[in-house]
Order: sequence, then C-alpha cells, then structure tokens
Amino acid sequence: MSKPKARITLLNVLHEPYDKRMYHKLARSFVTNGYEVSSICPYSGTELPESDIGVQFIVFPYKKGWWNRIKSVYTLFKLGKKIPTDIYIAPEPESWVSAIMIKLFKGGKVVFDMHEHNPNKMAQFFPKFLHKSVEYLTLKVMRLFARYTDMIILTRESFEPLWKGIKTPRITILNTNHLQPICSDIPLSLAEKYANAPTVIHQGVFGTIRGSYQLLDAVEKVVKEIPDFRCIVLGEYVYGSEEEYRQAIRDKKLEENIHLLGVVPFEEVPKYIRVSKIGLILFQPGFLNHTLAMPHKLFDYMREEIPVIVPDFSVEVSKIVRESDCGLCVDVTKPEAIADAIIFLLRNPEEATRLGKNGRKAVEIRYNWQREEQVLLDGISSLIS
Repeated sequence: MSKPKARITLLNVLHEPYDKRMYHKLARSFVTNGYEVSSICPYSGTELPESDIGVQFIVFPYKKGWWNRIKSVYTLFKLGKKIPTDIYIAPEPESWVSAIMIKLFKGGKVVFDMHEHNPNKMAQFFPKFLHKSVEYLTLKVMRLFARYTDMIILTRESFEPLWKGIKTPRITILNTNHLQPICSDIPLSLAEKYANAPTVIHQGVFGTIRGSYQLLDAVEKVVKEIPDFRCIVLGEYVYGSEEEYRQAIRDKKLEENIHLLGVVPFEEVPKYIRVSKIGLILFQPGFLNHTLAMPHKLFDYMREEIPVIVPDFSVEVSKIVRESDCGLCVDVTKPEAIADAIIFLLRNPEEATRLGKNGRKAVEIRYNWQREEQVLLDGISSLIS
C-alpha cells in the first residue's frame, strides 16, 4: 500500500458525517487523490457511520444550542489531538479555535474553510443595537486567528475584502457540484406523480427566512391560474415551526399543491430536480449571508438543466444567473412576483428550456466541482511541499 501524501483531519462542530461539502466534496477529493482522511463530527444516529471511500469517522453526540457548540470546541480538541494529522480543516469558527489549539499543542497546519460571513452571522444572536459592535469585534478576532492559520478557503469572492492586509494565503473554492450527466434514473412512481405536471422545487434548509410563507402565498396565486400546480419542498424546516407551516398550508387548502417531503438521501436529490420544471431560491433580505449567498442548490438546478428563480438582491447568485442567462431574478419578498415568474416559465416552455440549457452549459464550462477541486488540491499541496 502506498504512503498517503498527507493526513488530513476535518474538524466539524455542525457538519454531520455525510455533509454535502465536507464529505461529498472535500473528503472524497482528498481520498481519491492520495490523502488519508479522518472526520471528527457530530452525529445523531444510533449506528456508527461508514464511509465507502475509507474516511475514518470519529463521532460525538449531536446536541443543539449555543452552550453545546461552545463545549464542542474542547471535544474537538480532545479528539483531534489524538489523531496523527498533518493538516486540520475547520469549517466553523468554533472548530477553527479547536484547530489552532491543537496546532499550538502538537503542531500541524490549520485551514479555515469559510462558508458564511461569520461576523454578520454572529451579530444575529445579539440585540440589533449591538450588531455593528459584534461584527467589528468578531472580525478583529478572526483576523487575529488568521495569523495562526496556514490557509483560508473562501467559498465566494465577496469574502476577500474581510482579509485585506492579512498575509495568510487564501484560495476561493465555489460551492459547485460534481459535473455529471443529467439525471435519467427516475423511478416510475416519481415520474408519474410529477414529471408530467407543472411542478417546481425548493430544496435545502427551509423556513421563514428562506421564504416559506412567501412561497405559500405565491402557490395560492399560481393555483388560481394553474389548478394542478405542484411544489416539491425537500429539506429540513429549520427556521420557525414546521407544524405551524403545515397548518397554514391546510388552512389555505393547498395540501395537494405543496408537498413537504423532508430530507432525502444526497444521491436522490437530482431525481426530484429533474422531474421539476423550475428550481427556487427564496432567501429573504435582512441577512448579509443571504445577500452574499452562494448555495449548492443553484448549481444543483443548473446541472439538471432547469431554469431558476432567485432573489434579485443576492449579489453572487443574481450575477451568476444574469451572466449565464439561466433564470429570472425577482423580488422574493413579494409573493406576486414569485407567482408571476413561475406562471411565465410554465406558460412559456420554450423560454424555460432555453434558460435551462444555458444553466447546464455554464455548469459544464465553469461551475463544476472538477474545476474547483483542482484549486483545492493545488492549495493543499502547497502546504505540504
């Protein structure tokens, strides 16, 4: 057996074993290119997770709440320092602290994988009048941490100004997906239920700040024009009460039109997208992370050749959609704007097809993981050479 290029440990506070980015992208890319990978992560299951590619999982109980997130810093430190490792990769501020602690204790290189605008995210946990102060202090602390960090991975270009003047090497790796053929393996039951109906899809974490009630009102308007309209919702309802939302659906008598299907396995998602006519992203304004969002689902939709409806205020998302000419940018705070866009695309299938094909072409040329993977591998290689 050949010696691995290096040993990499992923330190996760929030990302569970089969996380879309940490496992299906980073871990898989590392293993298939000769690295030995361990992943320390929270886990809510009963049976220990297994990896089909040889990733070693070390798990600890998943518990919600800020206090548990803080405690997990020590948990990751305690578990991480026991594993022979050359490079520690941390995708959250808490796991970043753990990685730096391990580095100071026993050595190794630290990489921070920045998914969100963390200063703004941190400020949301405090009263509004403290937001600017919390953002300022959080950024100061992050810039201090950067001096003990060997590389920072940015998931979007708009994060770069936060690090102006910091010498720590940085690379930008977009949250794209693996380039693969358009999904054709669709179960008959799924095809019969959705493929020949006017169906749209929203996939990923959902709730009030992700436009759940704007979607509800939009569906009510669409159904008046297109009675057999259906909307698939895949993913966990996180922001707000799912039961209250289900009751709101019942109150509007839209149970046959909005299908909350919950979380489905990672490899099943393309099948649901492919039987849909339109992909939705409905981030609501008021959060910098939504303004600067770069969600997986955008590239999921584009890869499966369906047009998208996205927020016009989301800088990165709207730029990609406009440049690729693959969908419509609308005011997602207004249900009527969402409804009008859906009705337009459903009633103009030739235009919808054109936009969908443009999205697929953009994925084939630019927005695919194979391209981003090479940037990642070159960056990691520079740390061990």
